[in-house]
Amino acid sequence: MATSAYLLIRASEAVRQGGYLEALEELWALPEVEYVEPVSNLYDCVIRVEAPTIRLTPLVHEVMAKGWVEDVHVLRVDQPTELAPEWEEARMAKLRRRRQIIRAYRACLQRPPLSAQRPYAGHAAAIRAELEEARSLSRQLEIIMAHYQKDRTPVKAARDR
Repeated sequence: MATSAYLLIRASEAVRQGGYLEALEELWALPEVEYVEPVSNLYDCVIRVEAPTIRLTPLVHEVMAKGWVEDVHVLRVDQPTELAPEWEEARMAKLRRRRQIIRAYRACLQRPPLSAQRPYAGHAAAIRAELEEARSLSRQLEIIMAHYQKDRTPVKAARDR
């Protein structure tokens, strides 16, 4: 499984004064590097790498071993790149389900059954929030239906004739 990460690199003063382009080309030569951008502030350049998870740490050590590198800060991207299409499919399925719920709510029908898919780690709170929202919508529907039924008592129906 491939992992993406950003490496923030602080270069030595000598490289900042003279051989900055050669240093950037040296980073571009690494096969896992997707792009290198010079930046200003605490760090001198940002590198985006995509490598197998077990290769990421040796790659960082390889960058740190370069003589002109003073400091490296790693920002690992939480989402593995191979799972991105699956997450997109899950998001689209959730949108389709919401549309189903809205249509059913408008038609005063029962809510469609929950799918049997298991939630992935870290998103239990989102599922819990969706269930609470569903309970709230069900309660609102009950209140509306009760109010509607109360307005249609036999006395008012007789007056309407």
